[in-house]
Amino acid sequence: MNVPESPSSDRSPETRGCHGSGRRFLGSSLEDLERYVLTPEAGACSLEHWEQLRDFAVGGMQSHGLSYETRLRWGRLALSAISRKERSQTPQQAMAESAHVRAYMIREFGVSNADAARDLPALCSEILRNVGVSLEAGARLAEGWKSAPRDQMLQLRRIKNMLTPLLPLRALLEGDDLAFQETRAWLELVPRLP
Repeated sequence: MNVPESPSSDRSPETRGCHGSGRRFLGSSLEDLERYVLTPEAGACSLEHWEQLRDFAVGGMQSHGLSYETRLRWGRLALSAISRKERSQTPQQAMAESAHVRAYMIREFGVSNADAARDLPALCSEILRNVGVSLEAGARLAEGWKSAPRDQMLQLRRIKNMLTPLLPLRALLEGDDLAFQETRAWLELVPRLP
């Protein structure tokens, strides 16, 4: 289960494969990693592997010395790693991780309906589908969260984690789009969530 090497790769043996240290991706090109996540072999990798790939890809996405297109590719690789982790997370946890990456991409590279990673209406709709309660119920739960059972507190925390990445995008949520309207209402509730 090794990450394919480019012919010019000089990675040491301890950085190869699905198991090992977080340095396993050093020496791998973006192209190698993009190809690798599509292989059947990649499906056998551990949760730790995908978390480390996500972290590594987010670093590439945030590297201002790279071209916009390259940074977008790193962002998409981070989203691929997050999607591979979904089976070990709640839908809300996966959505929160994805929302952080997608919101960053929107802030840095703009909204694009042609790019699923930067489609702001779609992101809002996906978050709203994963909230799991109505806005009214969320507001009621938020009022008494300090005395709520642990599972309700966790539910509210997950809602907050999904919505928080959208806070810097508030100015882009203008207009009559129903998803934007509901998202704006939920964002007003964020400061009251645990």
